[in-house]
Order: sequence, then structure tokens, then C-alpha cells
Amino acid sequence: MIANTTGQPEQDASDSGASAAVQVPKPDFASYSHSVYQSIREVNWDEWNSVRDETRDVFMDPRFIAAVEKSLTDCRYRHVVVRDGSGRPVATACLSSFVLDGASLAQGALRKLLELVSRVVPWLVRSKLILCGLPVSAGQSHIRFAPDAHRESVLRIVDSVARRFAAAEWARLIIFKEIDADGCRELAPLVTLGYRRADSFPMNLANSGYRDFDDYVAHLISDKRRKIRRSQKIFLKSGLRVVQLYGRDGAAEIYTDDVHRLYEAVVEGSEVQFEHLPADLLRELARRLPDNTVFKFVYSGDQVVGFAFCLISDRTFHGMYVGMNYDVNSKYEVYFNLTYQSMDFGLKHRAQKICIGQSADELKHRKFGCYQVPMSIFVKGGRWSARLLLKLVFSWIFPARPITFPRETADLDSNHGRDDTIVDAQVGADADK
Repeated sequence: MIANTTGQPEQDASDSGASAAVQVPKPDFASYSHSVYQSIREVNWDEWNSVRDETRDVFMDPRFIAAVEKSLTDCRYRHVVVRDGSGRPVATACLSSFVLDGASLAQGALRKLLELVSRVVPWLVRSKLILCGLPVSAGQSHIRFAPDAHRESVLRIVDSVARRFAAAEWARLIIFKEIDADGCRELAPLVTLGYRRADSFPMNLANSGYRDFDDYVAHLISDKRRKIRRSQKIFLKSGLRVVQLYGRDGAAEIYTDDVHRLYEAVVEGSEVQFEHLPADLLRELARRLPDNTVFKFVYSGDQVVGFAFCLISDRTFHGMYVGMNYDVNSKYEVYFNLTYQSMDFGLKHRAQKICIGQSADELKHRKFGCYQVPMSIFVKGGRWSARLLLKLVFSWIFPARPITFPRETADLDSNHGRDDTIVDAQVGADADK
């Protein structure tokens, strides 16, 4: 554990010429200190939780982080707690080291080129990264601020920890990942620290505030309603059955290695592959977050032929991963119906956020009436060679990813004035094969 201080005190804005002026004390940002931990087990969880909103922030729940640490043992971790002069936590952040094959995130001709290069010169394509985040792609950031935290001072501290971590790991890049529009405003001071902002994959969103999925479908345009009803009838006549289990219901025992192979089939068919997760992660999450994990298993007789895994909090619903037997899916549209039922659960849960992920954009717009919002990353070279490379080919490595389906394209009743929801799920881009 390392303690340090950084930050500059703000200037006193009071009028020194007014003899009766009241001098309002300013926070002393120079007194900010921080601690760095190699495991979330070492952190005081009460301190950590004091900075996050427990009603909606499941991804910074220490139990979630602990499950990731135990399951993804090839990665190393650093967890940062920043405190003010009185010792009160004002920010937290998760850092992790992660080896990424650049070809797995590329698309089209670029992907084919990188796959060829990786066979000849693998070190040129495979890069160790330091993420401000966890090595799990859920469209979420892993840095949190107290309302009165001085963002620039906090970011200087987190950047210094990330740079030391990158040097120790010989990492080429430091990346603050999966930042939404509000987060980009909070992280804007990173630009002064040498980071460049780039597009990540957009997040697909669905509107919420509906009673259930039937209510949601009733507000879609007629063409989408007709296609969804047809898909539901195909699934209903199939004889397949859906069993819903929370983590507390023993879902980890049902999630066997054979069931996990259904997830692997989806990953292998996906156009974009950030990570390939072990079965132990989903089992650990089910055990450590028994009231926040929901599985939907699709059975053909006694055999599981599909599943959806979701995370919930009091105010959020995040579809995370799916798996399926593609032969069964081609006949009975398992993927579509798993998504329908997952959305139905999220709506009945009265979640303020319901989320479908960062892949298969056209499919989700066409089948579910989704729209997109931009997501970003902030990138800096961890070594001088990487910094030089970024100057030369930044836009080639991190291409623009424009929004294809903005909010106004969501095919819902335009007079329906309910709250929005984000439905968050990692699904295969080729799930409709």
C-alpha cells in the first residue's frame, strides 16, 4: 500500500479589499492522499461503498470486483482510494493489467490484416494494457467521485498510479475505458495529462418505464410488433421451457461447463471479442451476489440449450452474457426470445436502466427498437515507443465509430413520455444466425 499527496489548493476568490468580507474556507486539494491495494480484499469496504451509489452501481460493488479477481487470475489489479485532508474518501478507481489481441477488436479487412500479422509477429499485435477498469466488457467505467471531489486532483493521482503500474508491467497503453457522455465531462482533465479521447463501441439502449415487455411492444411501430409476435409464437410452439433462477436459488450449480460452452459458441461467432471469460466468473458472481444475479435457462427436455445472465440493483438491470445452441436457435429463435424475456424482467423490476450492449447494433435496432449513445475511451502511451506510435497512427488504431441509430430512430410512440432505460448485455454479433 502506498500513500501520497497531490493536487493544488484553489485560489481564494473573496474580495481582499472588502474589510467586512467573510473568508470562506476552501478545500485543501493539496492535502489529498491516496492508498493503493493489490486486491479488493485489502480495502475497507465501508470506505469504498461510501463513494458509490449502492442502489444502482453493481459494477463497483466489492463483491463483483472480488469475483473478477478470483476468476481472472492472469490479470493483476490495483485499487485506489483517494482521501481528503480529513481522511474522508472522495474517489475510488479500479486498475487492471490485461493482454489484448488487437485483431479481436478489429473488423473487416483490418481484422484479416492483423490476424495475418499476429501469426508472423505476435508481439506486434498482442499488447499488455493498463485499464482504468476491469477486464470485463460491460460498458461500464470503474472510477467514482464523491460530489465535492476535485476531479483534476483525483485524476492526477490515478494517472500517477497507472503510470507506475504500466512501468512495472511493461504495458504499452493506459486506457480509461467505457466512458459515457457525463463521464467524459468528469474526465476531461485527462487531456491535460497527455491522454487522447477516442470512440468506443456505442451502447445500444431501449426506452423504459413500461409495465412489462407486452406494454413495451404495444408502443413499437406495427412492423416490429408483428415480427416480435411471430417470433414469440415460434418459440411457444417449440416445446422449449424457460426457468429463471437468482444466484440465491443455486444457479451456480446449474451453470455447468457444458452450459458455458454455449457462451463460448456465441463468443467465437462474434465479430468483436474483447475477452473470453471462464465459467468460474459467472459462478462466482452468482455466489457472491445472490440477490443481484439472474439466470434464464432455456431447456429442451433436461438439456440446457440457451441462457441469459443478468445483473440487477435496486434501480438498474444489466443483461450481461448469453449462450445458445445455434442449431436450436436457427429453428426456434432462442436468442430473440431470451432477450424479450430479459427485457420483460427488467421492466417488471421497475429498473430505471435496462441495457443491451455494444454489439449487433443493426440487429438490436431492427428487432428490439433500440437506439445508440456514444461511448468513449481515453488513451495514453505507457512507453515512449507507444506514445510515438499513437502520434503517427492514432486514428487508424482507434477509428471513429459514429452513431448509426440515434435516439430519434427508436421506433416507439413519440408521445410516450416515460423514463429511459439502458438494457446492458454482452451478446454475439452473429446471434441471429
